[in-house]
Amino acid sequence: MIERLINDPAFLPITIIFLVLSVYAVWQKLDRFILPLAIMYIVYAFITGLSTADEDTSLKPVQIVEEQTIINMDTINLINLDEASEPAPLDTILITIEDPEEQVKEVKSELSDLRVNSLLMCEFIVDSLRKPINSGDEFSITLDRVYCYSGIRNALSDRTILYEWYFEGNYINSIPIKIGRSVHWRSWTYKTINDAQIGKWFVIIKDELTQAAMDTIHFTIIDEKPKL
Repeated sequence: MIERLINDPAFLPITIIFLVLSVYAVWQKLDRFILPLAIMYIVYAFITGLSTADEDTSLKPVQIVEEQTIINMDTINLINLDEASEPAPLDTILITIEDPEEQVKEVKSELSDLRVNSLLMCEFIVDSLRKPINSGDEFSITLDRVYCYSGIRNALSDRTILYEWYFEGNYINSIPIKIGRSVHWRSWTYKTINDAQIGKWFVIIKDELTQAAMDTIHFTIIDEKPKL
C-alpha cells in the first residue's frame, strides 16, 4: 500500500503542501491547526492507498477471443448483384414544377428565420392600408389583373423575395421585391391577364439568395363575370 501511495503522482505535491502549511502554523504560533492538518493528510494517504490498490486489482488482463465466421463468397456476390439491379425511386431524382408544394415542404424547416406567414390572391390592394380586397381562388378575366399578397417573417438582414408566376405549369415571369427585417413584412405584386390566359395559375414565393421555395398559392382565371 505504501509503495503504491508513493508511486501516486499527486502524493509528492500534497506532501510538500502539508509540510509548508505545518511550518507556517508553527511559525505563526497556530499550533491548534497542526492536528487538523495532520488528520486530513493521514485520511488522504489512507484513501489514496486503498483506491490505488483497488485500481490495480481491477486491471486484470482481458483475453479477447475472436470468433471466426465462415463466409460464402458466392452468397455475397449474389447479394451485391441484387442490390445493384434494384432501381432508385424516381421521386428521389426527379422534381417537376407541376408539384411545387414538395419543394416548399423540403425547405420550410430550414428557413425558420425566413418564412411566409400569409399568402393569398385578391382582386386589388388598398395601398394606404396595405389591405387585400376580395381574396379567393377564382377570378374573372374581366378584372384585367390579379394581385398576390404576402406577409413574411424575416428575422435576417434585408433581402429580396421573388414572386414567380406560372400559367398551366409554364413559367411566365419573376418579380423581385425587397423586404426588410420584420415579424410580418407585407408586400404584393400583380399580373395583367388577357383572354389567352384563362386557366390554372400558381405563384411560388422564393428567397432570391438561396433560391429556396417558401410557399405556393394556386388560383384560376375564369371566363365569366365576377359574382355579385
